[in-house]
Amino acid sequence: MIKILNRGYISVTPKTPFWKEVEKVNQSQIINYKNSEATIYLIEEDFWDDEVILKKHFKKIILSEKRQVDTTGELKLAQISFENIRDYFDISLGNLVIDYEDKPLQITKDDLSD
Repeated sequence: MIKILNRGYISVTPKTPFWKEVEKVNQSQIINYKNSEATIYLIEEDFWDDEVILKKHFKKIILSEKRQVDTTGELKLAQISFENIRDYFDISLGNLVIDYEDKPLQITKDDLSD
């Protein structure tokens, strides 16, 4: 069964400059940034201006991307701002999300904290 979700999305894929920053603090960790996977952030469904939506969510996106790779707690990404976020990540936005799974979405208590 196909379900159209009432959500838009922001797709974020780290670029080489992001991985270079990660390498600075995780030198012993092998980092393969040639095949980065995108993270999909579900957002409100209806929006007209991509830049307004990105500006609204960019700090949370940077923190989330950092949490995924920061094994040392030393990774600082203060140099990434709204103005240069696209230097560090490939970003695309859209407003059509289709769920092909029959199982309901699972949400944990941790997912509800902001």
